[in-house]
Order: sequence, then structure tokens, then C-alpha cells
Amino acid sequence: MDETIRAVTRLALIVALLAGTAGVAAAQSTQAGGSVVVAEGETTGDLRAAGGTVVVRGTVDGDLRGYAGTVIVEDTGVVTGDLQASAGSVVVRGTVDGDLEGAAGSVSITPQGTVGGDVSVAAGDLTIAGTVDGNVKAAVQRLELAETASVGGSVEYSSDAEFDRAEGATVSGQVSAVDNLSVDSGFGDVAEEGGPLGLLFGVFGMLATLVVGAALLVAVPEFAGVVATEVREHTLRSGGVGLLGLVGIPIALVLVAITVVGAPLALLGLMAFGLLVFTAAALAEYAAGAWALSYTDVESRWAALVVGVVGVGILSRIPVVGSLVNLVVFLFGFGAVLALLYRRYRRYRSGTSGGAGPSKSYG
Repeated sequence: MDETIRAVTRLALIVALLAGTAGVAAAQSTQAGGSVVVAEGETTGDLRAAGGTVVVRGTVDGDLRGYAGTVIVEDTGVVTGDLQASAGSVVVRGTVDGDLEGAAGSVSITPQGTVGGDVSVAAGDLTIAGTVDGNVKAAVQRLELAETASVGGSVEYSSDAEFDRAEGATVSGQVSAVDNLSVDSGFGDVAEEGGPLGLLFGVFGMLATLVVGAALLVAVPEFAGVVATEVREHTLRSGGVGLLGLVGIPIALVLVAITVVGAPLALLGLMAFGLLVFTAAALAEYAAGAWALSYTDVESRWAALVVGVVGVGILSRIPVVGSLVNLVVFLFGFGAVLALLYRRYRRYRSGTSGGAGPSKSYG
């Protein structure tokens, strides 16, 4: 019975994590790494890429989905289908025959860049200096139409955004500011909850988590792997320990702090607790990504980190459900970290050594 409950819980979270990124192991090609490059002269089919940078210098004959710090279509690059990206920055210097959809800190279409379909983005900044044959829908903090910009359809942008339209910019349709603008970023509708600035903070939050997670994977790769295994194999226990720790540790610190002698100790404990929460949050999202990838043929700790951080980040934009997903993922990871630290402490006290159990390797 317990095994059945665990399996159902696992399946529910995996479905949620992959809701915005469905089909990882489907017909699309999946590539992951520090840098994913489609070289000049190279042609690939539908591509799903996750990494620090995703660069297209050749041809993607189909759709491209990029999850990265930076997604770039160079001037020699061609995407014959849609480009969907969740990234710190998205740059189109080449050609996208279909739609450009994404959530990013900044999106730029350079003077030589061309988008054959619509542009629909949620971002901090959107700069159009090239050609967009379709409509532009931008939930942004700042929109710039450079003098070389050409838009074949209409332009809709957030009513509270800074709008800069150069004299030479051409728009065939209407230009309008819209309150509470909602856009299809390619990962489901993204409403302007909290405004574009809130989205920008969300993107930067994902990037910060990626940086922290990457540092942990370099510094303590074995521990990170064991955390992922703990979450996968002891899901309910990890969640329960995480909940108890999240509630119980602050209460214990308060009880210590009310004594004169215990105040300095409580302050140190609070600092340690904050650091623990900070690192556990990154490990939790890494564990979620590793968990999802365990159902595919992809075995890369870097891909697991990107999938976890981006997947949770996208789902966190969904009202109500997003907050619940964030909490559940964190509790699983936090509980796993607490359980492992406690077991290592017990081994230290008893003078024994040994690992915390087998873990799936993500190279």
C-alpha cells in the first residue's frame, strides 16, 4: 500500500514537472550540456535543448525548445518551425520561420533577424530591430521598436511598460497598450500577475538557482546525487521530514532565543538555517529534475538541474498551483537534506563511515 501511494505521488509530481515540457522522450531530439550548439552546415529535426547556452548556427528543421541561460539563433541559423524559449536572454540574428514564444529576462530581434510568424513573449525587455511578419504581443517592462523594425501585424504591450518607438519603425496594424496583458509564452498562458517586473524577478530567480545548483554539483556532486536518490526512493518520508523541519526548527530557535544565554546561539542557528534553506531549495529542484529524467534515457546531472529549475520556475507562474508545486518540491528536497545530514551526524557520533546509499549517476 505504501509503495502504491509512493508511486502515485511520484507520478503526480512528474506529470506536473513535465506539464510545460511534455514530450522529453518523444519524437523530438533532446540535447543537454553546458553548451548545446547546432553548427553551421548542420541540420537537425525538432530539437529540445537544455544548457548554459543554446546556439543555432545551422538549421533546425522543425521546432526548437530551449531552456538555458542564453538562447541564440545566429545570422546563419534557421529554425523552420517555432522557437519556444525559457531563458535569461533570447537573441534572434537569423531566421525563425514560425512563431517566437518565450519567457525571458530579455528578448532581442536584431536588424538582420526575421520572425515569420507571431512574437509572444513575457520578458523584462523586448527589442525589435528586425522583421516580424505577424503580430507582437509583449508582457514586458520595456518595449523598443528600433528604426529598422518592421511588424506586419499589430502590436500589443503591457500598459505600464516603457515604450520606445523610433521614427523609422513600421507597424502595419494597430499599436495598443493593454491592461493585465496575458501572453502565450509557449508554456501555457502567462498572466501579468505581479507585472513584468515580477516575471523578471522570477527569471533571475531561476538563473540564481541554476548558479547555486551548479556550484553545489561541482563542490558536492556525490551529496547532490544522494539527495536526488533519497527523494526518489523515500518520497513521503522526505516530504514529512521537510515539513517537520520547516515548522519545528524555527520554533526551536525561538525557544532557545528567549533565554539570555541562548540568544547568540539562536542567532547562529538562524544563520545556519537560512543557509540550509537556500542550498536545499537548489538541491530540491535538482532532485525534481533528476527524478523526471529517471523516466527517460537522459543521464546528465546538468540536464537534471536545468529541467528541475526551469520546470519548477515555469509552473510557479501558475496561480495557486504554482505556489503549491514550489512548496511540495522544496519540502521533498529539504526533508531529504535533513535526513541525510542527520544520518551522517549519527555515523560521525558512532565513529562509523560509509555512504548514504546508492545513487543514480548523472554525468
